[in-house]
Amino acid sequence: FVPGWIAGIIGAVCIVTSIVLTLTSEELNGWPSWGRTILATGIIVFSAVSLRVWMKFFAIRFWQKTLTLETHIETPSDNDLPPLDSEGVSITDLRPLGRAEISGKRYDVRCEDGFACAKARIRVSGKEPGNLIVRLIS
Repeated sequence: FVPGWIAGIIGAVCIVTSIVLTLTSEELNGWPSWGRTILATGIIVFSAVSLRVWMKFFAIRFWQKTLTLETHIETPSDNDLPPLDSEGVSITDLRPLGRAEISGKRYDVRCEDGFACAKARIRVSGKEPGNLIVRLIS
């Protein structure tokens, strides 16, 4: 952001300076006032059109393609999740979130009972986006 702001401010100062010089310069004394006004208006219009073309075709598309990460993360389908009442073992402490191994696969789980130690026996009691809901087996 900083280099863009610096370049933008310098560019705006240059445009304003060119307009002021167009309207007050002694080199253009032979020009009528309407001629100077048309020249100043032309500078403004040319600057606006140039900025619009730059932003539409070059700046945004170029920087968006080079600096923007575009990825697609597939959400696991319900077929990949174990059925309800499946049993497993917690791999990490569940506080209440953690990891568990159920049916030979590892899953992110949330313990309904709150805290559970690692290697605790658990049972799947529900599903939510991103997590399985588990309960401790006593």
